[in-house]
Amino acid sequence: MKKLLLICVLMTLSICVEASSYESQQKVKKINNGQRIFRKNLQRKCGFTASHWASQHTKNEWEEFQTNGTFKEELVAMCKRNITPILKDKWEEPLYLFAVEYAKDTSNKPRC
Repeated sequence: MKKLLLICVLMTLSICVEASSYESQQKVKKINNGQRIFRKNLQRKCGFTASHWASQHTKNEWEEFQTNGTFKEELVAMCKRNITPILKDKWEEPLYLFAVEYAKDTSNKPRC
Protein backbone atom coordinates (compact mmCIF):
# COMPACT_ATOMS: atom_id res chain seq x y z
CA MET A 1 0.00 0.00 0.00
CA LYS A 2 2.81 2.40 0.88
CA LYS A 3 4.60 1.61 -2.37
CA LEU A 4 1.48 2.32 -4.38
CA LEU A 5 0.96 5.63 -2.61
CA LEU A 6 4.62 6.56 -3.14
CA ILE A 7 4.36 5.74 -6.85
CA CYS A 8 1.22 7.88 -7.20
CA VAL A 9 2.88 10.82 -5.45
CA LEU A 10 6.01 10.56 -7.60
CA MET A 11 3.97 10.37 -10.81
CA THR A 12 1.96 13.43 -9.80
CA LEU A 13 5.11 15.38 -9.04
CA SER A 14 6.73 14.42 -12.34
CA ILE A 15 3.63 15.52 -14.26
CA CYS A 16 3.65 18.89 -12.46
CA VAL A 17 7.34 19.42 -13.20
CA GLU A 18 6.85 18.58 -16.88
CA ALA A 19 3.88 20.95 -17.16
CA SER A 20 5.75 23.86 -15.59
CA SER A 21 8.78 23.12 -17.76
CA TYR A 22 6.57 23.19 -20.87
CA GLU A 23 5.04 26.54 -19.82
CA SER A 24 8.50 27.95 -19.22
CA GLN A 25 9.66 26.82 -22.65
CA GLN A 26 6.63 28.43 -24.28
CA LYS A 27 7.34 31.72 -22.51
CA VAL A 28 10.97 31.67 -23.67
CA LYS A 29 9.79 31.06 -27.24
CA LYS A 30 7.48 34.07 -27.03
CA ILE A 31 10.24 36.26 -25.61
CA ASN A 32 12.60 35.25 -28.41
CA ASN A 33 9.80 35.82 -30.90
CA GLY A 34 9.32 39.33 -29.50
CA GLN A 35 12.97 40.13 -30.12
CA ARG A 36 12.76 38.72 -33.64
CA ILE A 37 9.61 40.72 -34.40
CA PHE A 38 11.24 43.94 -33.22
CA ARG A 39 14.48 43.30 -35.06
CA LYS A 40 12.77 42.31 -38.32
CA ASN A 41 9.89 44.77 -38.45
CA LEU A 42 10.48 47.72 -36.14
CA GLN A 43 14.22 48.27 -35.60
CA ARG A 44 14.86 50.39 -38.70
CA LYS A 45 11.73 52.46 -38.26
CA CYS A 46 12.37 53.06 -34.56
CA GLY A 47 16.07 53.78 -34.94
CA PHE A 48 17.33 51.55 -32.11
CA THR A 49 17.78 47.90 -31.21
CA ALA A 50 15.29 45.74 -29.37
CA SER A 51 17.46 45.62 -26.25
CA HIS A 52 17.77 49.41 -26.21
CA TRP A 53 13.98 49.71 -26.61
CA ALA A 54 13.24 47.26 -23.77
CA SER A 55 15.69 48.99 -21.43
CA GLN A 56 13.94 52.35 -21.71
CA HIS A 57 11.49 51.43 -18.93
CA THR A 58 11.48 49.33 -15.77
CA LYS A 59 9.63 46.06 -15.48
CA ASN A 60 6.87 47.75 -13.43
CA GLU A 61 6.46 50.49 -16.03
CA TRP A 62 6.06 47.93 -18.84
CA GLU A 63 3.54 46.01 -16.73
CA GLU A 64 1.64 49.24 -16.07
CA PHE A 65 1.49 50.04 -19.80
CA GLN A 66 0.10 46.57 -20.46
CA THR A 67 -2.44 46.78 -17.63
CA ASN A 68 -3.64 50.23 -18.71
CA GLY A 69 -3.87 49.16 -22.35
CA THR A 70 -1.31 51.76 -23.44
CA PHE A 71 1.49 49.39 -24.43
CA LYS A 72 1.05 49.95 -28.16
CA GLU A 73 0.78 53.71 -27.73
CA GLU A 74 4.06 53.75 -25.79
CA LEU A 75 5.76 51.68 -28.45
CA VAL A 76 4.54 54.04 -31.17
CA ALA A 77 5.58 57.12 -29.17
CA MET A 78 9.11 55.79 -28.64
CA CYS A 79 9.79 55.23 -32.35
CA LYS A 80 11.10 57.95 -34.66
CA ARG A 81 8.72 57.09 -37.50
CA ASN A 82 5.05 56.19 -37.47
CA ILE A 83 4.82 52.42 -37.03
CA THR A 84 1.06 52.27 -36.44
CA PRO A 85 0.26 50.94 -39.95
CA ILE A 86 2.59 47.97 -39.62
CA LEU A 87 1.83 46.97 -36.00
CA LYS A 88 -0.14 43.76 -35.64
CA ASP A 89 -2.24 42.81 -32.63
CA LYS A 90 -0.64 39.37 -32.42
CA TRP A 91 2.76 41.00 -31.83
CA GLU A 92 1.69 42.65 -28.58
CA GLU A 93 2.19 39.68 -26.24
CA PRO A 94 5.66 38.63 -27.49
CA LEU A 95 6.87 42.25 -27.55
CA TYR A 96 5.50 42.82 -24.05
CA LEU A 97 7.16 39.66 -22.69
CA PHE A 98 10.46 40.67 -24.30
CA ALA A 99 10.22 44.18 -22.83
CA VAL A 100 9.53 42.87 -19.32
CA GLU A 101 12.30 40.27 -19.53
CA TYR A 102 14.94 42.81 -20.59
CA ALA A 103 13.66 45.92 -18.80
CA LYS A 104 15.95 48.56 -17.31
CA ASP A 105 15.84 47.12 -13.80
CA THR A 106 16.67 43.53 -14.76
CA SER A 107 20.16 42.19 -15.16
CA ASN A 108 19.14 40.20 -18.23
CA LYS A 109 20.79 41.02 -21.54
CA PRO A 110 19.43 39.59 -24.80
CA ARG A 111 21.72 37.67 -27.05
CA CYS A 112 22.34 39.11 -30.47
